[in-house]
Amino acid sequence: MTDVQVQNRVASDGQSPQAIAATTPMTADPPRAATTRTAWAWSGRSVIRIIELAAVVALAFLMLDFVFHAIGALNVGLAALTFTVGSFLASPFVGILKTTSATQGNLFVWADVLAMAAYAVVAILVAGVVARVTRGAAHRTA
Repeated sequence: MTDVQVQNRVASDGQSPQAIAATTPMTADPPRAATTRTAWAWSGRSVIRIIELAAVVALAFLMLDFVFHAIGALNVGLAALTFTVGSFLASPFVGILKTTSATQGNLFVWADVLAMAAYAVVAILVAGVVARVTRGAAHRTA
């Protein structure tokens, strides 16, 4: 599509100015190059972010489980959810360390602390392996 734009100019030839009408063709912006769609693949960074998010959520539930047991929270509401999820996450570590009682109803569930340490170490190791694998793949393609 071509539009015509009329411009009025004043030319000076040294003696008398006169109006000159010129037409300048204007074209629309050329169409942008069609972007090619490539298959979306997981990048190492996004996988590492998912691992970090999962570790943070697990560590938060375990920490809240430990704190709620230590302060003697009742098994209702958020504390009930935390006790359920926290006991599920800490179940592989139950029996390794003894649960101690500070006062009546207050417990120190050391399996939660052990589970936090284990999940943090596993998350760091898995994120490191993913970073090395994806960095190696990037070097091979370059």
